[in-house]
Amino acid sequence: MKVFLVGPMGTGKSTTGRNLSEKLDYDFYDTDKLIEKAERRKIKDIFEQNGEDYFRQKESKVLSETKTLQNVVIATGGGIVEKEENRLFLEHEDKVIFLDSSPERQYERTKNSKKRPLLNEGDGLEILKKLYERRINFYEAVSKKKISMDNLSTEEILKKIINFIDE
Repeated sequence: MKVFLVGPMGTGKSTTGRNLSEKLDYDFYDTDKLIEKAERRKIKDIFEQNGEDYFRQKESKVLSETKTLQNVVIATGGGIVEKEENRLFLEHEDKVIFLDSSPERQYERTKNSKKRPLLNEGDGLEILKKLYERRINFYEAVSKKKISMDNLSTEEILKKIINFIDE
């Protein structure tokens, strides 16, 4: 089985994914980390040197390479739903979970990070609100379960995910 975590940046996909993979005794993959490993550079540098389109191409490639994996939890980048080919891929997967979070919570979790190229373009909270509005329908379309991360403990989140997986 494969479990995909989708949602905006700063919702906790990577942290939740690591915790979930430990509980399930699955391997954990983070699409952003896979891209950084393949490119031998940070995402921030990829954006600066090659632009967002190049990064999105790499993201699609990494996502398609998960096709053959089993017993894994995969945390995706916040913008993975921007490309139609990625949405089509995710729509055909059974266990896609949308980790939802208010832009305010996202901002609190990301405001001190220098690793988020899309937030370097101005007011971080406004950027997060715009990205959320642009992507919310995509997250909902590709996912089979939506979990609001606001005001939930780690254990509550994991319990909700595991209950969904066991259905």
